[in-house]
Amino acid sequence: MQLRFTAVDGMRHNTQALELLQRAYSVLGISFSVVYLTPHRSIQEVENGAADGELLRIKQIGDHFTEIIRVNVPVISLPIYAYTNDEEMTNLTLGEMKDVRVGYVAGAKFAEEMTADLPNVTTVETPEVLFNMLQRQRLDIAIAAENPGDRLLKAAVHGPIYKGDNHLRSIDFYHYLNRRHTALVPRLERALAEIIYGGANAEVYLER
Repeated sequence: MQLRFTAVDGMRHNTQALELLQRAYSVLGISFSVVYLTPHRSIQEVENGAADGELLRIKQIGDHFTEIIRVNVPVISLPIYAYTNDEEMTNLTLGEMKDVRVGYVAGAKFAEEMTADLPNVTTVETPEVLFNMLQRQRLDIAIAAENPGDRLLKAAVHGPIYKGDNHLRSIDFYHYLNRRHTALVPRLERALAEIIYGGANAEVYLER
């Protein structure tokens, strides 16, 4: 069986998650391909059945769609940081960002929730656009996962970007399937748990 998954373009370089899922699916005798899209398009293609699943999303995404089902074993946990063009802002907490211009990639639910109480928030289509706006002083802070944030920080050419001193929070990311593949979920959860936690620990995780 060959499946087609979508993924948020910012996850393109997350080889750890990709390798874990490839190992889990190989246990089931299944291979898959991945197409990288904007956050909105990525989940919509799974919701409308054009794709078989999405590589990684946060847990809460399942509350917003009816035709997707979560594989309930977290694949990875990513720290979320504030990236800024002002070195003096690297120690700001979320509560201290009310007077600055904050941006994130549209469709990133974790960032949407984190910035819900902030008055000056901009959304953009891609991580590249987000960090370009940061370099060009059109934003003060970008909220992003460490991957792709660190990669884009290193690639900055129009001005320095600084990473926050501490991560704002860590977010667990899960694999999702379109509901037509519901029968795969228990087997996939077991395969992932055994790879991530190992034998007896996998059983403990699955029985909780």
